[in-house]
Amino acid sequence: MGKDKASIIKTNENTTPDSILRIIFSLKSFINILYHVSVYKNYIFISLFFILNISIYAKEPTLAILRSVQSNEYQKFSIGMYEFICRPYGVLTLQQLHKKADTNSSCQKAIEVFFKKNPLDKYYAQNLLKQSQTYHVEFKDSMCVLYASGKMSMSELLLKKGLALNILDFEDKEFKHSFKNAQNYAKNKKVGLFKEKIQEKCLPYLETKN
Repeated sequence: MGKDKASIIKTNENTTPDSILRIIFSLKSFINILYHVSVYKNYIFISLFFILNISIYAKEPTLAILRSVQSNEYQKFSIGMYEFICRPYGVLTLQQLHKKADTNSSCQKAIEVFFKKNPLDKYYAQNLLKQSQTYHVEFKDSMCVLYASGKMSMSELLLKKGLALNILDFEDKEFKHSFKNAQNYAKNKKVGLFKEKIQEKCLPYLETKN
């Protein structure tokens, strides 16, 4: 029995208190690093979340990077790691009107004929906006005021080109006047949908909000 104890003590001679302390210290240091990395990551995530929420609900325009242009109807942007879809505020685009109309209705057909004859108008946003470029974006009612050309918003540009219409009951005092002027310009010049009298063919769908 005594020999067994002695042999056990002998075989563990290399495991000194100092080496044990070093192992414990190394483990503590490793755990400490993991903890701080985790805390740091959480701090970054919380900070980004906080910044993005301020940006989304702020009245002032926010800088965002254009990731892709799907159509005149909507574009994809990002702020940091957060990506979002931007739809033009206060207007109904021809693409939206096409979706809203009944299948094979005179409204749908008129829009399809218009885009076939005017492909540049169909891809107006793609030609205007530059991917990976930074733009000022202001969030309004889950939509965007995208300043696509200086102080001109995408909504205003689409109205002026006759590629969109003012939505019903639009009462935003900040934009109501400029949007109305832009639509009247297209109407007077007979450009876009006014040239083809699409608004007349799509009247039933303009009188409903959904």
